[in-house]
Amino acid sequence: MNFLNNLNLSKNELQNAAIQNLGTAPSSPSTGQVYYDISATPKVLKIYNGTDWVSVAGDITSVTSATEDQLTVANKYGPDPELSIVTGSIADGGTNLVTSDVIFDYVAGIAGGLVDSVTTGDADSITIAGTAANPTVAANTAAVSDGGTNLATGGDIYTFVTDFSYGTVTSVTAGTGMTQTGTSTINPTLNVIGGDGITAAADEITVDSTVVRTAGAQTIAGVKTFSDQVTIPTTPVASTDAASKNYVDSSNVGQLVFQGGYDATTSAPTGAGVLRGFTYVVTVAGDDGGFWTVPLEIGDLIVANQDNPVDDGDWTEVNKNVTLATTTIAGIASFSTDNFAVSATGAVTIKDNGVILGTETTGNYVAAITTAGDGLTGGVASEGSTAALSLTLGSIATGSGTDFVMADSGTAGSQYLTSVATAAGLLNGSTSFAATITATGAVTHNLGTKDVIVQLYDVTTFDTVYADIYRTSINAVTVSFGTTPTNNIRVLVQKIG
Repeated sequence: MNFLNNLNLSKNELQNAAIQNLGTAPSSPSTGQVYYDISATPKVLKIYNGTDWVSVAGDITSVTSATEDQLTVANKYGPDPELSIVTGSIADGGTNLVTSDVIFDYVAGIAGGLVDSVTTGDADSITIAGTAANPTVAANTAAVSDGGTNLATGGDIYTFVTDFSYGTVTSVTAGTGMTQTGTSTINPTLNVIGGDGITAAADEITVDSTVVRTAGAQTIAGVKTFSDQVTIPTTPVASTDAASKNYVDSSNVGQLVFQGGYDATTSAPTGAGVLRGFTYVVTVAGDDGGFWTVPLEIGDLIVANQDNPVDDGDWTEVNKNVTLATTTIAGIASFSTDNFAVSATGAVTIKDNGVILGTETTGNYVAAITTAGDGLTGGVASEGSTAALSLTLGSIATGSGTDFVMADSGTAGSQYLTSVATAAGLLNGSTSFAATITATGAVTHNLGTKDVIVQLYDVTTFDTVYADIYRTSINAVTVSFGTTPTNNIRVLVQKIG
């Protein structure tokens, strides 16, 4: 069997199969190709990696040591090489490795110690005493002094600082806008003028309820935070004066305040926060589950009659009361200008040159349909009833004619007579197709369906070959080869059904 494309087993097992046995590697191999090399000792399974044939068991054939004075290898050709460390004693020029015990014994056995002498790099701060083998190291300390090079203890530094006779703060004086309390030489405290009720931090001044300024203008830059209420005159005098909440609320009494759209299928605006004069326009019709006695329509307005309304009696509803006419709802309708005219007063008339409205007494119509046999049965009893005509082939007389009735299409007038022999040739020709190809490509069969069987064979060896077949349309298939065939391939296409 000659497969000219990939074989996909869809993750199923390939059971009881053997790899090709060869004494010589295949020529012109493809990457991933395998064979069983029976000429090797021992025999091995090899795979082509795109450059060389390599054993699937790995490419290590032996293990050797590059430093045999430190590492030796036994059974270097496998399958289980053994590595051993070479150890020995410490010696000048020795190349073997040494264990930690040997190193310990060697160091411990050195006579006279390893330290010959210890010296100091700075005699002003470190002194050396004792012997060379057992030196004593000490730090030189002295009182703090200008240009001194010795070290100073914590006590020396404390005495120096407490005995200092200059540079001490003797007093703190408050400047403009500040007050000073406490001992000015030890723990002075500075406050912003105004007492504990005013505090300052960074660019922020905080004033609490204990601070009262009864006269004069005051300007404070930055952020002002008040922890208690600030009293503002009931009625502002100048346009730049602050206005109290009572003044603002009383100024807006009785005015309409538009609040936007309202979906009448959702909860009505009620309760705290809704004030007299609040006005909404209905954007979605509804009655909020019966809240609105008269359902609201799109475009209606609702106006609150009082603060904190609780039911629809607290609202004034302004209904648009106009909508587009439908088959069940009266309303605004429009008329076709082709057939109707509308006067300035709204009177609608049928135009003289419009479409004539026919009746059963005018125009042409079919009152009834009957059949006269020849394969048709049924009829229509009267105008407006449903036709019930059917084709009955049994009522068509048989004969011994030599012609077929055939059609090029389903449209009227496409039928024609043809002989039995011609019809047979046309029918057979529309159910099969053959073509020859040399490589992957499309084959147009024009059989008008994807229900086709495609078979391939080698035109030289006449062996059946296999490839990927793609039904790309109702009139064509694509034959795809994983490997370009050596010989031409014959493509046979057969229509089913």
